[in-house]
Amino acid sequence: MSKFIGSLEKVLLPFAVKIGKQPHVNAIKNGFIRLMPLTLAGAMFVLINNVFLSFGDGSFFYSLGIRLDASTIETLNGFKAIGGNVYNGTLGIMSLMAPFFIGMALAEERKVDPIAAGLLSIAAFMTVTPYNAGGAYAVGANWLGGANIISGIIIGLVVAEMFTFIVRRNWVIRLPDSVPASVSRSFSALIPGFIILSVMGIVSWGLATYETNFHQIILDSISTPLASMGSVVGWAYVIFTSLLWFFGIHGSLALAALDSGIMTPWALENVSIYTEYGSVEAALAAGKTFHLWAKPMLDSFIFLGGTGATLGLILAIFIASRRADHRQVAKLALPAGLFQINEPIIFGLPVIMNPVMFIPFILIQPILAAITVTAYYLGIIPPVTNIAPWTMPTGLGAFFNTNGSIAALLLALFNLGVATLIYLPFVIISNKAQTEIEKEESEEDIANALKF
Repeated sequence: MSKFIGSLEKVLLPFAVKIGKQPHVNAIKNGFIRLMPLTLAGAMFVLINNVFLSFGDGSFFYSLGIRLDASTIETLNGFKAIGGNVYNGTLGIMSLMAPFFIGMALAEERKVDPIAAGLLSIAAFMTVTPYNAGGAYAVGANWLGGANIISGIIIGLVVAEMFTFIVRRNWVIRLPDSVPASVSRSFSALIPGFIILSVMGIVSWGLATYETNFHQIILDSISTPLASMGSVVGWAYVIFTSLLWFFGIHGSLALAALDSGIMTPWALENVSIYTEYGSVEAALAAGKTFHLWAKPMLDSFIFLGGTGATLGLILAIFIASRRADHRQVAKLALPAGLFQINEPIIFGLPVIMNPVMFIPFILIQPILAAITVTAYYLGIIPPVTNIAPWTMPTGLGAFFNTNGSIAALLLALFNLGVATLIYLPFVIISNKAQTEIEKEESEEDIANALKF
């Protein structure tokens, strides 16, 4: 086992470290972290609209037997305009906001003016955006929402790199030191801005002659093929996050490109479709499809207590462990584990580099993913149509992410039970192994271990 772990570490560790330090991956990750307030605020209003203000046929409260008269339902539907407006100003403009924060984050990595890079990224995005919606001189909402977010990511990265290239060659206007810094900064971004936006304007003009635009090309050449690879991306994320974590590498951060660049945009697209049609059934009837591997799906049904479904490990320790130290670690880790934070149990037990825990920690996520995918295709659970905070407790996250599905809540709890059962024998083995180690440890071994 030790040779196998050592060989695996030699293969994975350099790759994971390299990816984790890659500036473009970091820029995407940090950009989406900064977008989180918009994402969560918009998601909360989507939840309010689609669950707490919905009492018609097929709604959550209707399924519980709660019936309201038609006039009351109409009044409540009127209040949905508030949430709709908030959606338009948050999740509805994610593709517009992404280039600003991603461009700013990459500029910080490159040690150039982040605000200027972020503003130029938004300007570039709008420069290549067609102003034509149904024959009117307007920007189509389809270019601003989650479905077009990959276009926003690319523009943010490209503009920040162009800005860095120009600034480092000193193609800027330098004003005397006596000029206020705010004014000097504006002039220093003038030439880079002129060059970058000129290039974007030429690109937009050139593509328009072929009756297309930058966003459409990205959708046709990148977004659509990626959507068809949903299962590949999802399974890769499920398998490698826990594998990397076992070796002490933050799997979610190392694979941030799959999360922020692919699966979170899929979640945003699901929310957009659901918001437009009002229900999964109506959207499907209109020929729309939902992404299974949206990131909240993993948070709801697989990452139960964090990577490796370690809330199941904590419960297994309470059930089967007779070691006071393990139970104490579990008690300390439980509050965090309930809210999907598992560093206390991963580092406290520890799980990292623990050969006994290797098998369950690596296998549980694919098993839970298989259960979830099966339930989805059997029609037991609906697709993810909301984005609840990832810190939602197990069960509640699934409930809110599916806009009130009791079946989703029950599946999440069932998956937690499966994870607990898988961990149980390994907790018992771990107890026995640790007891044997302590029996064999002499006073001389302890003394040597305490030496510097």
